[in-house]
Amino acid sequence: MPPVNSLYEPGYYKTSYRALGLRGLIRMRGLLRLPLAYLATRRMAAAPSTWMPQMWADLACTEKELSARFLEFSAPYRQAFRVLGFQELCFKRLKGILNPSHRDDGGINFLDSSRCHFGQLIYNKSHVRAPVNIDREQVVISFTAVFEKSAFSYSSYVKNPFDSPPNHKVVKIKSSDPQHIYQCFVNDLKRRSEQPRHFPDLESLQHWFDANTLETFNYRVRKGLFIRMTDAEVALARRNIPPPVPRE
Repeated sequence: MPPVNSLYEPGYYKTSYRALGLRGLIRMRGLLRLPLAYLATRRMAAAPSTWMPQMWADLACTEKELSARFLEFSAPYRQAFRVLGFQELCFKRLKGILNPSHRDDGGINFLDSSRCHFGQLIYNKSHVRAPVNIDREQVVISFTAVFEKSAFSYSSYVKNPFDSPPNHKVVKIKSSDPQHIYQCFVNDLKRRSEQPRHFPDLESLQHWFDANTLETFNYRVRKGLFIRMTDAEVALARRNIPPPVPRE
C-alpha cells in the first residue's frame, strides 16, 4: 500500500452518530430497529471520544500497564492464538480517552508463522447508564491479510457501525472463537489468486499498520463521523471522566 498522509490535524475528536449511514445503523441496531435507530441518531449530540489518530507507537504499552481484569479476560483468547501459531508482538491500550462511559481497555497485536496474517485481540469495558446501570465487557477478534492495493479482514465486531475505506473489505462474523474465525478467514483467502503481503520484520508491519490507521482516520473524518473538539469541549469532557481503573 502506498504511503498515506493525514489530511486532518491530530487531536481530540468526538463521534457523530448523525453521520451514520443505513448500513452502519443496521449493523448497530438491526434491521427491525432501523426506523427508531435512524430517528434517535439524528437527534444525538456528538459524544467525546479520544485522541486521534493513534499509531502503533502511541498505542504500545507493557503487559504491566494493562489491568488485571484484561489479563484474566484475555487469557483463553491468547492461548487460542498461540495454538493457531501466532506470536504476540505488542500489548496496547488507548490513550487520551474522553468518553465518560469508558472503564477499561487493552489489546494485543499478533503475527502468524508465515508472517502474512496479522491478528488482533481488543478488549473494552464500558458503562451503560441508568436505568440499566451496568458495566459491559466486549472482546473483538480480527485477522487481516494485506495485498498490493487492498486489505482483507475477518472481524468479530459485528455491531461496528463505522465503515472501513473502500479498499479494505471487512467480513463480520458472529463468533468469539479465534479458531473458528481464523479458519473462515483462511478458507476465504484460498479463493483469492493474489498472495498476501509478507512482513519480513516488525518495522514493515508497523509501517502498514500506521498507514492503514491514517487512511481509516481520514476516511471517517471526511464522512463526518469524527469531528475535532474545541479546547472548551475537551476541558468539559475531562471534568466528566471517572477515575481510572487500577492496573494492579
